[in-house]
Amino acid sequence: MSRTQAFATIQQDITAYSRDVIRTPLHPYQTDWANYTIEVARSRRNETIVVEMPRQSGKNETSAQLEVSLLSQSARSGGDIVKCAPTWKPQIVNSKLRFEARSKQAAQRLQFLNFKPTQGYIYLCGRASLQFLSADPNASVVGATASLLMEIDEAQDVEKAKFNKDFSPMRASTGAPIIAYGTTWTDDTLLEG
Repeated sequence: MSRTQAFATIQQDITAYSRDVIRTPLHPYQTDWANYTIEVARSRRNETIVVEMPRQSGKNETSAQLEVSLLSQSARSGGDIVKCAPTWKPQIVNSKLRFEARSKQAAQRLQFLNFKPTQGYIYLCGRASLQFLSADPNASVVGATASLLMEIDEAQDVEKAKFNKDFSPMRASTGAPIIAYGTTWTDDTLLEG
């Protein structure tokens, strides 16, 4: 099996990718929804995936590894992930730090992967990109496009009006899937649709 074939095979399963490339294995309760998300993103299906998990159960770790995997898979063909959270600090900053750590681990194992930061909130891997944006009601975030995936972290705290006005249009021309992460407190959040 060639290196290219081996890499293509390992990218089909986040369990193998997290264990063999990132070397921070995920648990089965994390890999089930992560693998489903990869399948939906790769087939460019316009779906909304809701992941409700208790705090400190590995949602952010899984999200970071999912982002690394999708960017590495899309490095040649291109595509864009947009990730938003209710605040820049600490939520987006923490997501960026975790993504940086996991992308460095992947690049150490597979030297042909090159994750480059730019503009303070964008990461590139070949022709693929990941943008981290604040969903604070006062944040100016227009202009980005989500073609691979739109992520909403702590979706229960993102105002529906902000998402509908500023973030939903980012995927209007692409039909990129949405994944909303969080913990349900009430039945009127983005997690409840």
